Amino acid sequence: MKNNENDAVKATRQKLESIRNNLCMKYGEKGARRILTAVAVAVVALVALLILIFLFPIRSIAVSGEVTMFNEGEIIEAAEISEGDSIFLRSSWDIKRTIRKNLPLADEIKVTKTLSGTVKIKITFDDVKYYTKVDGIYYAIGSELRVLDSNESGAKYSAYGAVYVRLPETRPLEIGKKIVFYDTVEETDTEGETLYEVIDVKYYSYVTDFLSKLEDSGFWEQANGISLTEKYDVTLIYADKYKISFGSISELESKFRVLFGILDEGSTQYADKVEIDLTNPSAAIARPNPELDLGQYID
Repeated sequence: MKNNENDAVKATRQKLESIRNNLCMKYGEKGARRILTAVAVAVVALVALLILIFLFPIRSIAVSGEVTMFNEGEIIEAAEISEGDSIFLRSSWDIKRTIRKNLPLADEIKVTKTLSGTVKIKITFDDVKYYTKVDGIYYAIGSELRVLDSNESGAKYSAYGAVYVRLPETRPLEIGKKIVFYDTVEETDTEGETLYEVIDVKYYSYVTDFLSKLEDSGFWEQANGISLTEKYDVTLIYADKYKISFGSISELESKFRVLFGILDEGSTQYADKVEIDLTNPSAAIARPNPELDLGQYID
């Protein structure tokens, strides 16, 4: 047994000497020494890295900041880390980037790590302005129609003041990406014929225009629901009482001014339900309608 060990040691030594001689012949004595030194340093660095990975695991993950809309578990899941992982395997910047990718609603994120094995995540979120429903799933969206989050319940967003929006038919929604309307993408049959008229993306600019201007108008805070399914039949449900028909979004600023005047005048304040027609702002109409069904516009 001992002779076998000596033979193995001898063979290894000879092999190493052969490698060294080949390096000397190719790069010279100094060049070979530099290469061997670099290899030794790399091996030591690799061993040190492996030691850091295995001897310094994540022992705890602490989340602070806003943990209401998203709880600690959801934020940790979005960070894609767990206890037992190496604390040095991923940088704080990489963890932060992963959270932002998985939770586009995240506003400010700070990630710090300690040698004791604690990862600290401090996070705040943007306000949710709007949400919609596609194929039975609710999605938080921004006024520019970027998809920010999804959930099986719309209450997650309505509880924080988000306004429900009915949109034209869309393609399947993806977190972090903008909404694509169904008929803006061409589809053909087996013979290459288009299946429907393809609409220019610009046609749907009325959607983003209305949502962004609503935020600036002062009427967003008490808005309950918005129907934007038809370009020339935009409807706003306001203060759990008013159904406001804008028609198209032309002269939108004038229509908002007229709406303010109607509400400020106060003649409809004692009615339970009121219809306001702003299609022609110079001839706006407001009338009580106790049979008005607002539920079809509010999820």
